[in-house]
Formats: sequence, structure tokens, C-alpha cells
Amino acid sequence: MTERQEFRGGVNVVRRHGDLVHRPASPAAPAIHRLLRHLHDHGFHGAPEPRGFDEEGNELLTFLDGQVPGSLTPDLRTPELLASAARLLRGLHDASVTFVPQPGDRWLVPVRQPAEVICHGDAAQYNCVVRDGLAIGFIDFDAAHPGPRVWDVAYAVYRFAPLQGPDNPETFGTPQEQGRRVADFCRAYGPQIGPEVVDVVPDRLQALIDFMRAQAEQGNEAFQQHIAEGHADLYEADIRYVRAHRDTLCAAFVAAR
Repeated sequence: MTERQEFRGGVNVVRRHGDLVHRPASPAAPAIHRLLRHLHDHGFHGAPEPRGFDEEGNELLTFLDGQVPGSLTPDLRTPELLASAARLLRGLHDASVTFVPQPGDRWLVPVRQPAEVICHGDAAQYNCVVRDGLAIGFIDFDAAHPGPRVWDVAYAVYRFAPLQGPDNPETFGTPQEQGRRVADFCRAYGPQIGPEVVDVVPDRLQALIDFMRAQAEQGNEAFQQHIAEGHADLYEADIRYVRAHRDTLCAAFVAAR
């Protein structure tokens, strides 16, 4: 009997039928499917493979088997998971360097310069497949878009370090501990990213707030609900937190040398 499961994310309802996932296709799906095929063709297998579309217009993607954590529970706050997530993101970026966007590509998130790589756009634990304590894949590429490496890493460290204040229910660690985790993530990613990522985090979060509000104004019920639930308020509080503790967070990079 074919295994069937239903997963409810922050925006979409996704259904698994055996080895395939059926999920609502966004206007960016054609470009994203080309990207996913390119990643696999260039040696990066930590992403679903595209399998076209079903009769209802849903996109079809291969299923990545593993745990997709909604939050970083204590058992997932390990150096091994942190480093593996960083290496996974680096591999995705490196494989995307030779991807050539087409003039007609529609990205849900604005292209950001310099367009060094294709950003995942939402590299967080809730889009990370974990197996045996290690990050082995990223899913949900709806927010993928051309941009700089540090833009994508900034959101990843916001989620994985995490860089969140005491009012955020998902936070853990002191600013010093969070700074060390940011530095460890960046060291595992590679020399392209340094302490400047800390200064990018507030801008990255503000861009997310602006996107959420624009989507809500256009009638997107999921984002209207997110704003009503206070998600934008939490991001704004975290922006203030990162700016207030900037020097402490950046000092961890010096200590890590």
C-alpha cells in the first residue's frame, strides 16, 4: 500500500504519496524546478528532485526521508547539526553558482544584488531534513532567488544560532553563546562569511517583515494570519536585540580564531 501523509506548513498543505510530494505550485515553480534539476546535475543532492506537475497543477517533488523539526529542541542544539546545516547551505550555494536565470523567471522574493548564488530564501530548521543528528537536505524552495551568500547565511544563523531575544519562545542561549554558534556556523560554511553577517541579520529580517506585509495587503490569508499572530512583532523585537548585542555577537568571531 502506498504511504500517504499530509504536512501542514506555515503557508502550504503538502501531501506525500509514496516517494513523491504533491504541493501547491507557486508562480516561481518553473524556475525552481530548473534550479533543483541543476543542483542535482551539479552534485548537490540535499534537495528534492523535480518530477513535473500532477493533473491538479500541484508540483511533484521527490520525498526526502528524515525529521523536519519545527524548532530546535535541546537534542538538536548540537555542534554537529549546526555545522552540517552550514556545510549543506554552502553546498547548495556552490552548486547554484553556474545556474543561469532566464529573463522570464518569476521569483517570489525580489532578486538581491550582488547575485552571487541562488539563495534558498528560507534556510531554517523547519525546512531542514535531519537524519541521525545531521542536516541532510533542505526542502521548500518557494522563496529561492538570486542573491549574495551572506543574505542567505544571515537568515540561517538567525534560526540556527539562534539570534533571537528573550521575548521569542524559540530562543536559547546567552548573547555570548549565540555569538559562538554564529561563528561556528560561519566557520563550517567557509571563509566567504565572517562577522559582517551579524550586521546583515537586521536587514534580512526587515526584508522579511516588508514581504509579509506586502503579501498580507495583497490578500494572502496565510501572511495575514502570521501578522495577526504577532510574527512581525517578534521579528522587530529580534532586530532590536541583534543590534543591541552586536559587539558581543561579533566578538565571538575573534575568540573563535
